[in-house]
Amino acid sequence: MSLSSTGLQAADWRAAMRGAVAYLELYRDAADALNVFPVPDGDTGTNMLLTLRAGIAQMEQDSTADTDADAAGAVAESVATGAFWGARGNSGVILSQLLRGFADGIAGSGAIAAPGAVAALRAATESAYHAVSQPREGTMLSVIKGASDAAARANDAGQHDVIALWQHAYDGAIAALADTPEQLPVLKNAGVVDSGGLGVVAIIGGALQHLQGRDGPPVNLGLRSVSGVIDPAQTASVAIAADFLDAHEGEEFGYCTQFVIHGQDLSVETLRAGLGEIAQSTVIVGGGAAVRIHVHTEDPGSALTYGAGFGELDEVKIDNMNLQNRDWTAGHRERAQPAVISPGVSVIAVASGPGLAALFQDTGCAAIVPGGQTLNPSASEIIAAARSAGTADVIILPNNGNVVLTAAQAAGADTGDVRLHVVSTRSMPEGTAAMLGFNPAASLDDNLASMESARAAVATIEVARAVRDSVVDGQHVAEGQFMSILDGQLAELAADADAALLAGLSQSGVNGDSIITLYWGDGADAARCARIQAELETRYAGAQVDVIEGGQPHYPYLASVE
Repeated sequence: MSLSSTGLQAADWRAAMRGAVAYLELYRDAADALNVFPVPDGDTGTNMLLTLRAGIAQMEQDSTADTDADAAGAVAESVATGAFWGARGNSGVILSQLLRGFADGIAGSGAIAAPGAVAALRAATESAYHAVSQPREGTMLSVIKGASDAAARANDAGQHDVIALWQHAYDGAIAALADTPEQLPVLKNAGVVDSGGLGVVAIIGGALQHLQGRDGPPVNLGLRSVSGVIDPAQTASVAIAADFLDAHEGEEFGYCTQFVIHGQDLSVETLRAGLGEIAQSTVIVGGGAAVRIHVHTEDPGSALTYGAGFGELDEVKIDNMNLQNRDWTAGHRERAQPAVISPGVSVIAVASGPGLAALFQDTGCAAIVPGGQTLNPSASEIIAAARSAGTADVIILPNNGNVVLTAAQAAGADTGDVRLHVVSTRSMPEGTAAMLGFNPAASLDDNLASMESARAAVATIEVARAVRDSVVDGQHVAEGQFMSILDGQLAELAADADAALLAGLSQSGVNGDSIITLYWGDGADAARCARIQAELETRYAGAQVDVIEGGQPHYPYLASVE
């Protein structure tokens, strides 16, 4: 990163925007599934993603062609311009105005310092609210306002580190998202948080991850809806209340109608007043030579005819929201169907990181429960995943010491026709080893014995960075040091993650006959892992060294030795 004492430079903000779009892409399906307001048509996440992608595309184009693009303000301007021309849907148009306000708030700035970030977030909030003819609290508007207010409070309290300030903005956005069902009754009736608000949190969170130097694959941020943690890899983790689906199924919503008017001296207020008489959900942005229109109407032709009276129409897009609602409702009903419980044994695993989640699924897990360090699932979430597995006996792999007791609590609950059993894996590598001992054709007892044996046969190393001064296993650990934790005990301290990993491995009993599996995640990358792999193959001649992109947060490296 090129962060300096003067604030976020152009390269920093480009990295932040790339992180934002990566995380919005990760959460796109979840946002679509949550989409109940203003119309339950399942496209909020997609529209926000298409809009932000257009902004990023303009940013990348300008970064190679514009000599002024070495200023953070110019980068923000590029993103806002691209988003305006690429905006899709109600949420996308509002997002484009959020980005426009942010760019206006730091216009002409070479770098973004703390006061500038506060001003830009405040301008983004005002611009987003101004775009909507009838602003409603409990929407993405409230979430960006929550971020802006939190950043302003932190700045007023003396926080002038811009990345720390961005953390406050992210925390404020999460708090505002959690409050949306209390502000907007339709969300409470559906049992969800606001979908556009989720998108805003993903954008701010993705930017923060990259500003903090976490350039690995996007990870589960641990965001929650009313029913629990949202797993971005599993749309089924987003549940809509059945009563809400019943109430809105078959309702007529009309057409989402979008277009651009090219003209002269175009007035947003004049267009808003005129279209407000013939349409709903009116969002109009721009002004002067170009205005973007978004409305919901029973007659798209009337809106287009009205707009044509002010200039030439372009980028006309009409979506049938009745059909979109039917598809969205059918998808939720299908996911909500209770699993048929059959005789047999299956496995569910608690996992964090898309690579590790995919690995568990590929090796036979029936369901993944999002969780891990700092993101501990509840017993009810574990039980729900177990019931979705569809077998009478379900083995739980907690994969974290903090989750073992919760898994035991779930196993001890009355779950009717499903019986839960725990193999007490305390790390992801232990869990992946245990999966190698699973045979769906074998009996429950044989599987429990085999998986426990496989778990116990591996040594596991976890490498993590200390976030504060502390004492671990009797040793003083300074903030910023990397800890190598071998089978749950602190083995070594080092100044960097690579050294901590190698030190931990050296104490694990590894030799030339070993199988070493290295999972890289937050703070590591493929190139570093390739160098470590080569060093291990030289140091322990004959050993098999496998490298897997786990994508786990908090731990740059996890490793197992067999």
